[in-house]
Amino acid sequence: MSASGAAAATIREATRELMASWHRVRETWRDAKAEEFAAAHLKDLGDEAGRAVKVIADIERLISKIHADCE
Repeated sequence: MSASGAAAATIREATRELMASWHRVRETWRDAKAEEFAAAHLKDLGDEAGRAVKVIADIERLISKIHADCE
């Protein structure tokens, strides 16, 4: 597995674990502060993680191109 593939897998798994934990917490934390926390910190987490994975892959491609150009 490439470095970006490993990073992508780590980000996806960490995001999945975080959201699973959040859903367990939400079973008992149901007030306005929970909603506020979710809106402030978790609402866009999936999209942000996806963007991070894409950027990591882009950087890996760029580094590979730089290495090829230097050979």
